[in-house]
Amino acid sequence: MKFALSTLALFVSCGSAVAFAPSNKPTDASLSSRAVLVLRASAVVTGPKGKAAASKEEDIALTLQIIMDHEARSTTASKDQFISQMEESKEETQTETVEIDISIPYDAAAKLAYEASDKSVEYEAFKTIYEAHAVADVISKQPVDVSIPYDAAAKLAYEASDKSMEYAAFKTQFEANAVADVMSKQPIDVSIPYDAAAKLAFEASDKSMDYVSFKTKFEADAVADVVAKQKSD
Repeated sequence: MKFALSTLALFVSCGSAVAFAPSNKPTDASLSSRAVLVLRASAVVTGPKGKAAASKEEDIALTLQIIMDHEARSTTASKDQFISQMEESKEETQTETVEIDISIPYDAAAKLAYEASDKSVEYEAFKTIYEAHAVADVISKQPVDVSIPYDAAAKLAYEASDKSMEYAAFKTQFEANAVADVMSKQPIDVSIPYDAAAKLAFEASDKSMDYVSFKTKFEADAVADVVAKQKSD
């Protein structure tokens, strides 16, 4: 709009009536170079019906129309061009998204091993063998069962025997003998029965009376002996 007003002022100050006023030899030289460019760019080249402007006011109105038409075309072109440039720039700067598959095929290890092999067999056969070996390797690395069966001792003894009887009967006998052996190794009772002295005296006597009567007499004599010793002290 600034361009239109400045151009209009130029036409007014320079006597723009010459643009469409009657003239014998209208030439580009009679107009400013800026006016010539504007007139050439406009669809309006003369007055109504191709005639020259009849008055100064009509001349100014036609000149203003030319300027406004040129301004409208320039603005429209600039806007379209700007939009076009922005779209082109967006297309140029837009980064294309490329999806990269980083998944690993389940048989990747087999394929790598096959590529490193002499390829004496086809891949499918090689893969079957490779996977079987891989499974066996994993199983071999599983935790080892170190538990001992409860009848392990019986089994070892049976294997070392002449196997003259079946294992079930041998195991029964083996376990019975083992229990007896353990019981025989129990701690020995070293406690002394309270009537041990009476028993020893009875065993050394002529056993002319039964043990109960002997023990009663023995204990009475023992008590009397202890009492006599206390009085003498």
